[in-house]
Amino acid sequence: MHAAFDVVVAGGRCAGSPLATLLAREGLSVALVDRAAFPSDTLSTHIFQNEGAKVLERLGVLDKVLASGAPWIEGNDARIDGLRTVASIPRRSDDPGTWLCVRRPVLDALLLEAAAEAGVEVHTSTRVTGVVERDGRVSGVRVSGEGGERLLEATLVVGADGRGSAVARSTGARSYNLIPGQRFAIWAYHEGATWSPPATLFFHRWDDELVIACPADSGLFLVVVVPPLERLARFRAGPEAFFEAHVAACEPVAAIVDGGRRVGKLQAMLRWTGYFRESAGPGWALVGDAGHFKDPTPGQGISDALRQAERLASAIVAGMGTTASLDDAMATWWRWRDDDAAEMAWFAGDLGRAGPVPPVLVEILTELAAKGEMGSFLEVMNHRAKPSEVLTPGRLASATGRLLKSGEHPRRQVLRQTKDIMAEEVHRQRLNKHPAYAESGAYEGADTDHEVVVNPT
Repeated sequence: MHAAFDVVVAGGRCAGSPLATLLAREGLSVALVDRAAFPSDTLSTHIFQNEGAKVLERLGVLDKVLASGAPWIEGNDARIDGLRTVASIPRRSDDPGTWLCVRRPVLDALLLEAAAEAGVEVHTSTRVTGVVERDGRVSGVRVSGEGGERLLEATLVVGADGRGSAVARSTGARSYNLIPGQRFAIWAYHEGATWSPPATLFFHRWDDELVIACPADSGLFLVVVVPPLERLARFRAGPEAFFEAHVAACEPVAAIVDGGRRVGKLQAMLRWTGYFRESAGPGWALVGDAGHFKDPTPGQGISDALRQAERLASAIVAGMGTTASLDDAMATWWRWRDDDAAEMAWFAGDLGRAGPVPPVLVEILTELAAKGEMGSFLEVMNHRAKPSEVLTPGRLASATGRLLKSGEHPRRQVLRQTKDIMAEEVHRQRLNKHPAYAESGAYEGADTDHEVVVNPT
């Protein structure tokens, strides 16, 4: 058995379902395939920012998301070593709100529902086993599900199927500009946590510790601890005690969850590698984590997936007509994705880097806080300012000068760190123009991600 569509989307979560919905609303015939049954969980930070909320509003699902009880996160409580700041998250006149934290079983089910309502033919509990080619072009996918194996033909196949993308693997999409993770993440939700409005996201990074926490949907409170990889053996030896000890070390978060109760499963993502993948070719494209994955520390994945889906949908609609125009549109989309994501990928890797934060970077943030300009840094988190527009060479030079004058840190150490930062930036700019591809046969995917579940106490 086989069926024909304009577009087949592999993956039905926060990139695939919005893409399918937008295409169907433009009159295209669309099939969406996902190996999971919904609602179901997936590895995720569960946090998204203003721009992601705007896409949900345009999709018409934001009111349902808010009905889950997720509050707008309006404040940011940040600790970077000795610097502690509390700032309001910037909000523009056309923003429906600020940040949200919604568990993926809730969010993804709403997005999939919207796709079905738009007329998308949805196939869940169905696995893509490979792409089909004809005359040098991808012309569909083979899928396997409850109804057996079948062929779904399409003018375009889009892989929105995450880090372990079957579409990426089948098309031979190469990875480039890899950024190995230096930490792992453990998270859990708590009920009965006591926090006072406005809802606030805590981002506390001191010594080699990192704890992130905020209110979520359904009256729950998310806590994420992100230790360096060197502690992985200690975590495996006693996951419960390890997690609780790291939460207790962050006093404001520990106070909020004290007296509450952890619910659900303790989960962990033990290894990751940031990457870009070739994301367009004859008859195919990649979106979301299938084409690009960055360190999860700044929580950019969901907003990126939503923004990319919206942009890709416009490109597909504009390119439909001839295979040449579609291929050109997909190639243009890929170039936009890289330009949009390059700086943030390096920045995310820096946030998740193990070891102490370089004093010169702390000094830059200290100066921003003293001038009441932390909002500009939060706009980087909103993906509305590039890191280079805030962490400028001028601010780096000024911060270096102040540190040298204060004598708080060894002169040689300060100069070395500044020199290293400048050299690293030059290297990154070179890689943005001339990518470094992974070795032949290397595949950065689900095989580097491990989920650990531990029954709550």
